[in-house]
Amino acid sequence: MEITRIVTDTATQRWSRRRFLGGAVGVAALGSLATACGTGADQSASAPTSRAPASPLSGTSTSPRSTPATSGVDADLIRQRYEGLGPFAPAPAPPAVKPITLSASDPAVFSHVPLTDKVVFVTIDDGIEKDPTFIQMVKDFQIPITISLADVLIRDDYAYFEELYETGCISIQNHTVTHPLDMPSLSASRQLYEISGQQEKLRKEYGVTPYIFRPPGGNYDATTIASAKEAGLKGLMLWKEAMQISDMEYQTSAHRLKPGDIILCHFRGPAQLHGETMVRMMIRLYKHIQAQGFTVADVTKYV
Repeated sequence: MEITRIVTDTATQRWSRRRFLGGAVGVAALGSLATACGTGADQSASAPTSRAPASPLSGTSTSPRSTPATSGVDADLIRQRYEGLGPFAPAPAPPAVKPITLSASDPAVFSHVPLTDKVVFVTIDDGIEKDPTFIQMVKDFQIPITISLADVLIRDDYAYFEELYETGCISIQNHTVTHPLDMPSLSASRQLYEISGQQEKLRKEYGVTPYIFRPPGGNYDATTIASAKEAGLKGLMLWKEAMQISDMEYQTSAHRLKPGDIILCHFRGPAQLHGETMVRMMIRLYKHIQAQGFTVADVTKYV
């Protein structure tokens, strides 16, 4: 399925276009999305901004379907397009002090954020699938998503992830240059290249400076942490649940989400999903989240 995009000639032009979109014209066009998603262009671990909570889910089992939708979300459209799903409830305001403090001098490894609010965090890795209908899905739901990109899987279409980023709902983080699943077996210099090299590529293509590293396959060692530190990253993000085609893999026997869980997904398409689309996979993920009474928050506001 093809869509028409304006692809600029150089990384400088791409970044200039994003800066333009971030100005007065961009505010008019994208402001509602950025506000709803709570995700902006700043990839640094800055302190969360203060905002009043809207229909918080603190320690409750209230289903997001029964609470007010995020501002600007068309509930009827979502139900029609996405198999009866409802909008997600607005996430509570993040704590004034982030529950996990990350530091470039001592990168932390985390897979969960200690919380009582019934929020989870959706993260998507790799970049092999580039389905334009997923971009529309992000615009429709307006929930924050963190994506960790590997250059080898996105270099054939950098513009796709630029368009996704420009929805205002996406933060971009580091997932290495070539996606080696055996990071601990690599030399220190190679591990540093994989991480620092991707920092440069993401900065060049999207004008962002990731501060979180997602090791491919969740595999890391002390050298990986040291390399992340040398590359200027502040933390290694793992996960508690992993979304498959229809079901989630849980790390606990309870098979239930817990407040602050980080959920792993991948940019996958019919070739990897036995004929299913990425949008169908994400619909099923969202059903799992909503059925358990959770909403989705922006992990960069908590770590």
